[in-house]
Amino acid sequence: MKLLSIDTASSICSVAILEDNKVIKEISNDDANTHSVKLMPQIEQLFKETNLTLNDIDLLACDKGPGSFTGIRIGISTVKAFLDVTNIKSIRHNFSYGTCL
Repeated sequence: MKLLSIDTASSICSVAILEDNKVIKEISNDDANTHSVKLMPQIEQLFKETNLTLNDIDLLACDKGPGSFTGIRIGISTVKAFLDVTNIKSIRHNFSYGTCL
């Protein structure tokens, strides 16, 4: 099972693809650009470097806080957009409490 994970709750914008319990590739960026500018290019780069596409992903995950409201909104909105065009399942993770919803 391949999972695309998105973390936009802090100033660092991170994306990763995992297969089962192994990280295939992770990209993080903490430059001055906002997550709305960074996220999609990072996801595109991640897919390019792993020779995968969104159609290869079985599960989408993004954090739901705590953290920047705007950052979290960008991550969740991106996952929701992917869900609108695919049949992929999703989870939202609350990292401070360690519970998946």
